[in-house]
Amino acid sequence: MKKWIKVVILSLIIFLSIIFELTGLSTSFGSYYSYVIKPLLWIFIGIITFFFFKNEITPNLKYKKEVSFYVIVATLIYFVIYFSLGYLKGFAHNPYDGTINGLLLNLWTFIPAILVKEYVRFYMINNVGKKKILVWAFLISLLFTLIDINIYKLDTYFLNGITTLEFIMQTFIPSLITNLFLTYITYYAGFKAPILYLSLPQIALYILPILPDIEWSLTSILNCTIPFFTYIYINYMINKMDKTLKKKENKVVDLKGWAVMILIMVLMILFGIGIFPIEPLVIASNSMYPKIKKGDIVIIKDIDVNDVKKGDVIRYRMDRYYVIHRVVMISEDKDGLYFITKGDNNSDIDLYPVRPSQVDGIVKIDVPYVGYPTLIVSKLLNPNAEDKVIVDKGKIN
Repeated sequence: MKKWIKVVILSLIIFLSIIFELTGLSTSFGSYYSYVIKPLLWIFIGIITFFFFKNEITPNLKYKKEVSFYVIVATLIYFVIYFSLGYLKGFAHNPYDGTINGLLLNLWTFIPAILVKEYVRFYMINNVGKKKILVWAFLISLLFTLIDINIYKLDTYFLNGITTLEFIMQTFIPSLITNLFLTYITYYAGFKAPILYLSLPQIALYILPILPDIEWSLTSILNCTIPFFTYIYINYMINKMDKTLKKKENKVVDLKGWAVMILIMVLMILFGIGIFPIEPLVIASNSMYPKIKKGDIVIIKDIDVNDVKKGDVIRYRMDRYYVIHRVVMISEDKDGLYFITKGDNNSDIDLYPVRPSQVDGIVKIDVPYVGYPTLIVSKLLNPNAEDKVIVDKGKIN
């Protein structure tokens, strides 16, 4: 059997191991899944990999010592920056159980998964051949990124444009960049270096009594920049040692790669601290057709509620949902100002008057069709979501 076929089979075994999370069955087991089933699943995968594939491993460890050293330095830099941010933003009590039993339990849920995942990654990247190594490295990294994501929460990532953007910026991109970095150093230094890179920060999180109280945007930026710039430096040093720095085959990230990375970091900062007065939102119905259609993305601009005029298309919150409808009347009662809204494609006005506290923006731009991929995924994960938003139809079903 060809090596790449074995890699594919192993990938399928790993993917099947998270079937409990993918289907939501893991929640029915409660904490028993996290503390018993999941660690045992990873141990089982490790046994399969070791006994059935160990003779196939042909490692490329020419620069093992150098790469391992740079990884240790990168880990220390991560610690320094992370805790320096704590002095700037403040500290909070560690939410993890600090007792001996709590520490051992946390390590039990963490250590088997890390050891097995990095050994499996080591097997995979060293047995796919060098012909399409970059493609395989990306696919392997993507597989481990999907494993790292909380699959059972996947439906919450695509509730609207904001949650989707936060998922991409906060979770997916940092995880993908980290896994690309881990795959890269595994190829050159074996599985011990990535285990070290992942284990030291996590163990510190379990042990230390206080942790920096920083926003997700800063954590995401840190989880992107440290692996990214460490990769740049390691790749530079490897090329330098190989004396190929001036050759065309040098694969150091070029100006375009730097520009994309910087842009992602800037967006993370701006969206994370809420500096933008605009937000994107995917439209899930045709209640505003033909002005705004299902699958469009609208850009919402913050506005003073006193500046809302008749005819404006506003976004307001109703229970757990956002509604995008047009203001058809503005009036007052004993409780103060209120708006009557209606979908352009609806025959009736909305069920309830909209109070100023519910309004959080006005539609400024409509981008057709761009939101369909998010809408399709959300529909697959939560097929009955539209039936719950009765206000969107202007009447009770």
